Amino acid sequence: MEPLKLLEYNRWANSLILDQAETLTQQILEKEFGGSFGSIRATLIHVLESDWLWLKRFQGVPLADIPAWKVHSASDIKKVWIPIQNEMVDMAKQFSTEPKKPIEFKTRKGQPFVMPFSEIVTHISHHGSYHRGQITNMIRSAGEKPVSTDYFIFSVSHQ
Repeated sequence: MEPLKLLEYNRWANSLILDQAETLTQQILEKEFGGSFGSIRATLIHVLESDWLWLKRFQGVPLADIPAWKVHSASDIKKVWIPIQNEMVDMAKQFSTEPKKPIEFKTRKGQPFVMPFSEIVTHISHHGSYHRGQITNMIRSAGEKPVSTDYFIFSVSHQ
């Protein structure tokens, strides 16, 4: 699959989740449901931070510091995250002629890696889907109906 299309899907799906998160009360956003990050808000922030790190890696910064964003509400998160995702899509357009271009990066623990751009994008998409699934479960547990972020819906609507 093309890296650009995967990042466009990821941006679309994250946007749907963020739009829904904006309709939830702060109490639901911060409620501890358990799981990897506990709350909807913390899970959203985790994926935002991950996307920031990947964007910086694409820009040639192997390990970037995460900014001290003031992201208390879903709207705050959306204002920071959407431009980052737009930049990631723009980077994919730049890499479209070199999808196998190696990207050097370090984990937060300092372990160095080199991976092709296209494989990193696959990771980003899978990582986002995994955490959106967690958020979907939390939204359902809060008594709300979650939005659907299935890839086939994106694919059919973006032909």
